[in-house]
Amino acid sequence: MSDTRVRPRLSTPVLAMVLCLVWSSAFIFVKLGLRDAPAEVFVALRAVAAAPVLLAGLVIRNAAGLGRALREPRVHMVGLVLGAMSVAGFLIFSTLGLELSGIGFGVVLIYSQPLLVAGLARLVLGERLSPRQIGGLFVGWAGIALAVLGELSGADAGPHVWQAAALFLASAVCFAVGTVVVKAVSSGPRAVPLPPALLLALVYGSVPLIAYATTADEPVRWTGSLVVSVLYAGTVSLAVGYLLQFALLERGDAGVVSSYIFAVPILAAVYGVLIFDERLSVGLVVGAVAVAAAILLVTVPSRPRLLEETP
Repeated sequence: MSDTRVRPRLSTPVLAMVLCLVWSSAFIFVKLGLRDAPAEVFVALRAVAAAPVLLAGLVIRNAAGLGRALREPRVHMVGLVLGAMSVAGFLIFSTLGLELSGIGFGVVLIYSQPLLVAGLARLVLGERLSPRQIGGLFVGWAGIALAVLGELSGADAGPHVWQAAALFLASAVCFAVGTVVVKAVSSGPRAVPLPPALLLALVYGSVPLIAYATTADEPVRWTGSLVVSVLYAGTVSLAVGYLLQFALLERGDAGVVSSYIFAVPILAAVYGVLIFDERLSVGLVVGAVAVAAAILLVTVPSRPRLLEETP
């Protein structure tokens, strides 16, 4: 009896670290994929690649439960909302931003979403914020301001900094809204099962993404690099990332996952420097550290709570 209880707990931090590595490394393959495909096409390929893998994983986990859930209208309604916000909106805005800017700048702004979740949950769900969380919000937004100012003052600052910043922040807003929806519907007596809802989100979110892909002006170069990028950014980052997240949620260790989220923007920024030779300004570095600290202050609970998701 004691072994069955202890063994899963011992592996939880390892799974959380793997999940953060998957999330952070996805930015590498998005940037690589954008060399061969326009953003409009790449986001559609990414979502279409993820949906069958997630479906297979959920069937293996609990085929009967998945079938029952997919017959519930509420699950489809939640899937529609998440498809619009957490899939279509998030992927479009973040990928368009990465066409204009580097990983380091993008990931710092995209990962402002835990700060947005805290504020939205306070306004919409009536969740209380502790003094530590309020301080974290101030630290986080100060860090974002420093990151933007650092990018603007950089020696290689491009003409599209403000446009990229707006796209990254729009992606953060989309995902934050989706996360608040998940928090609202996944608890209580009429809770909506999260895995089927996220599967439907990928399916429904793929529809506008495919339509958007038809508006691309630039051709697609079907290289090996593009195929690998689509497979990793879609199947590994989205589908496998969700499956890891579900496994951690089932163990009730949301606090452990939250405590590792802060590392994602730092890791992704390091990848940008090492792989793409991106230059980090002092403002961006200080801003990234501030945002990471803010994520810790805002998301790490004193006792376990609902997992807050991040791609």
